[in-house]
Amino acid sequence: MENSRASLTNPMAFGGAALAIFFAWLPAVFLVLGHPAWPLFIGLFVLPLLEWMVGDYQGPIPYWNFWALRVILAGIALQGLVGAYFAQHYAWWLVILAGAGSGYAAGGSGNALGHELGHSRALWDRRLAKWFFTTVCFGHYTQEHGAGHHVLVGTPKDSLYSYLSDTLSSFSHRNMIKQLRLGIEIATVRGNLWSEVYGPIFFYVLINLVIGYLAGWKGMLFLTVQTVVMYLVDASITFIQHFALHRKEIDGRFERIGPQHTWDCRNWVTTLVSFNNCRHVDHHINPGKDLNGLEPVPEAPQLPYGYAVMGTLANFPSVFRRIMENTGAQLAR
Repeated sequence: MENSRASLTNPMAFGGAALAIFFAWLPAVFLVLGHPAWPLFIGLFVLPLLEWMVGDYQGPIPYWNFWALRVILAGIALQGLVGAYFAQHYAWWLVILAGAGSGYAAGGSGNALGHELGHSRALWDRRLAKWFFTTVCFGHYTQEHGAGHHVLVGTPKDSLYSYLSDTLSSFSHRNMIKQLRLGIEIATVRGNLWSEVYGPIFFYVLINLVIGYLAGWKGMLFLTVQTVVMYLVDASITFIQHFALHRKEIDGRFERIGPQHTWDCRNWVTTLVSFNNCRHVDHHINPGKDLNGLEPVPEAPQLPYGYAVMGTLANFPSVFRRIMENTGAQLAR
């Protein structure tokens, strides 16, 4: 059965929306429950298990009101700041686990929604996305993504360019550096270095100083761990979405972006918790579509499992590479 959009009056769509919000706000939920370390373990073990259990099942996808998306993203940003404040009461080991759990939510749900609102034509949506990314020292992403990645995808200058020989570790290191450099390059040309690159870094440092004043070194450690894990989760997802798919250069120009240049994922749980971001092929072919309009593209390379399972497998390079080669996609060596 092909999944279709449904209103929240549909019980399965309502359950899917609740699951997406639950994973987005895991740190806040378990902060209230008094178990701030649990979100990390739920993200690392429960989410991949859910993806694996649903297999090829295609349930209904909730239709998202954009005000709901704005509230969810603002909540993700705020839960990180509130978590950092309360970290002053934790043991040091718990600060690290709680910060990592918050970073997991920021890198997964937060990145998906920040990405979506960063594409919005509405100024305040883009500002909300910028504010969220600033809290995790990723403010340069919004402009670099639209003016850099979408134009350069599948070409050597793209910050997400990868080879079959790449490991998640080698890709992550290169990706972070290339993303920042490309962000600076684009902002320099456009004359907005402060608002797009240096300003967000300044305010990230300022946030750390304020949290340090209010919650001490533990609060600052929480924010640092949250940022590092956010980067790692984002790198894992982007590594999967564009792994070893290149555009051919013909007569000095790269071919037009097509379905063969991005990995699609049809796992129902991934579709829910990524707010449809895993329908990534349609997003690149039709970047003007909002998340409610994205559709699976059957002719695109298909990931055999959901993002959480594939992200786990990416930590085992030989296994991951063999699985990707067995999909039959034309992978660049």
